[in-house]
Amino acid sequence: MAEDYNDSTPSSPDMDDLTHKLICWFKEDMPQVAEWRKEAREDFAFYNGNQWSDEDLQVLRDQKRPAMTFNRIGPLVNAVVGSEINNRREVQYIPREVGDSAANEILTAAGEWFRDQTGAEDEESDAFEDAVICGMGFTDTRLDFEEEPDGAPKIERLDPMKMAWDCNAS
Repeated sequence: MAEDYNDSTPSSPDMDDLTHKLICWFKEDMPQVAEWRKEAREDFAFYNGNQWSDEDLQVLRDQKRPAMTFNRIGPLVNAVVGSEINNRREVQYIPREVGDSAANEILTAAGEWFRDQTGAEDEESDAFEDAVICGMGFTDTRLDFEEEPDGAPKIERLDPMKMAWDCNAS
């Protein structure tokens, strides 16, 4: 019995193999994530109207000319995000078999309650905006035990610049 417990402790050979595998994956993924983050910073800068390179700005300053920017990206992104807001979808659990409809109605009601408690629509729209701007948008869905001992429902938008993913995923 004690041997079974020791097999699941962090010092087991299986856990060491898993740790090594995860570290290797992380090292493989981070160069691609770093490249994406560089491009994403540029995408957010363009959205915010910072569309001039430093060299071009310096040339304009040397010529004592203003740097006029007509931001056509921001309004376009805002139009796409507005379209998402106006056409939101609701979460609905659909039964796989004929007799499962009662359970799925309960699941749908629970999902609606959870989303209502968290302001999920706003957080998801913010994540959608991130996805439109830089290609990635993230939310975190969890029970938060810091605010309430029984767990408070929480859905939050996550900063895409702090996220990483499997570079081999498609």
